[in-house]
Amino acid sequence: MSCVTWCSYDGVIPVKRDPDSELVDWEIILATLSNWAHNNLLLAVEAETPYIPTQFYVAVMTTASDVNTPGTELTLGGYARVPISFERVSDIQRWNVASVTTPAASVEWPTIASFTLWDDANVGGGNYWGFGNLAETFTVDSGDAIKWEMNRVAIGLTASG
Repeated sequence: MSCVTWCSYDGVIPVKRDPDSELVDWEIILATLSNWAHNNLLLAVEAETPYIPTQFYVAVMTTASDVNTPGTELTLGGYARVPISFERVSDIQRWNVASVTTPAASVEWPTIASFTLWDDANVGGGNYWGFGNLAETFTVDSGDAIKWEMNRVAIGLTASG
């Protein structure tokens, strides 16, 4: 089984306001690699070379995602996918090496429902690698942004059984 972890989830998405930075900090639990990612990685079992991107990007979705289909990507004022880089934590896990922050919203971003990983910076482009659905949706006020703290987004493979 494979997973993407948005760490420190306790059942409710905390919406926090940092008065100094005007950021919305959030944390969610387990997200799953997409079927596209699984199929790509299985190419190695077939002695074929899987596609390995040089950069990943976090995207914000206004609807829930699943293993087959990402949610609907946000397209409102100020939104852009943000690059995220990972480092080795263990033999089966990597986490983000630095904090990652979206651009500030120029209008309210309503109904944030899930987050996804992509290999392309362009909205609507690239390969869909994984997702994390929120237990509770939230909004981002104009002038605020979404921030993923360092070491809070982890990608890993887990053993079953």
